[in-house]
Amino acid sequence: MIARYASLLLLFCASLAAQTADKPGVHVRFRALAFDEAIPGVSYLEGDTLRRLDIPNNAFTRETSYQGTRTIRFITIDEETLNPQPLPPEMASALQRLRRAQAVTLQASDEFTQINRLLNTLQLQHTERAQKPSAGDQAQIEALNGRLKELSGILSAASKETEETNLLILRLESAPKTPPKNTEKKGRKGPKPTSTPTAEHTFQKDGDYLLLFSSAGNGHQILALDDNEGIFPNGSFSFINLTGKDVEIRYPDRKIALRANARTTVKNPAPDHQYGLAEIYTKAEDSFELGHVFRALQNPDVRSLVFLLPIPDEPHAIRSKSIEDRRPAETAGKK
Repeated sequence: MIARYASLLLLFCASLAAQTADKPGVHVRFRALAFDEAIPGVSYLEGDTLRRLDIPNNAFTRETSYQGTRTIRFITIDEETLNPQPLPPEMASALQRLRRAQAVTLQASDEFTQINRLLNTLQLQHTERAQKPSAGDQAQIEALNGRLKELSGILSAASKETEETNLLILRLESAPKTPPKNTEKKGRKGPKPTSTPTAEHTFQKDGDYLLLFSSAGNGHQILALDDNEGIFPNGSFSFINLTGKDVEIRYPDRKIALRANARTTVKNPAPDHQYGLAEIYTKAEDSFELGHVFRALQNPDVRSLVFLLPIPDEPHAIRSKSIEDRRPAETAGKK
């Protein structure tokens, strides 16, 4: 039965060979934010059109509609590429982990699509013949459905691994940098920047996204947050824990555990247009210690992305960086 499944799948893949060279694209809407320095004059290709975008570090860009290939590539100029520095071991390991997760996602997604099409073809054949599947065909269909279930688990795990690794990369990039030992003499002018490193992201499906750009090696790394309806609504706070340790967000009426390199979205319990306090505790050996007090105005028309960041040489103290987002009424209603 397994051999029959394999041969049918290979035949089906061969019949789709002409299509694999030009996979269907996506239609997404995204807004972008630079976590570190602003990135002016970014360019990306949509079809045959080269579009430009300035990405600030204190607010999201306007909503941009993109319809094209699943992988969108952003090109910018970065002086760092003229004197490339070796990646720290932790960053190199994280990038390798990310590439593995992306490869697993791509392979599993392709197989999932092919099996779905094969099942649809078999179902159509049985419908046209107006007869029930034979025992052999039924066993084959059950095997294919079983494989789909396995692939769903693989895709879910790979998606989680990708998000956690992206958050780890973001945390590593936010850590204090050690200046290089061999620095150029003061007053010596370097060559004019001419390099164009690329940042890219592969969308798995249509939808709305928030794209967070952070420095990574000679270019930028992109963390894509799902921004579809109900995930990050107006009036809420989305906390991203980049402290490297587990924390607890404590409001007067509840506690919210947030592990390292993870995010959670909450609503401030304070009434609208009033301030609310959240105490953020960091994990110690056998208890939690107060690391930060987060004070924010509850505005039903504004949502806030809150990065929790470490403070060097203070193991239990943390700081926060907030980005407020005011969505136009027509944008919110469109979703």
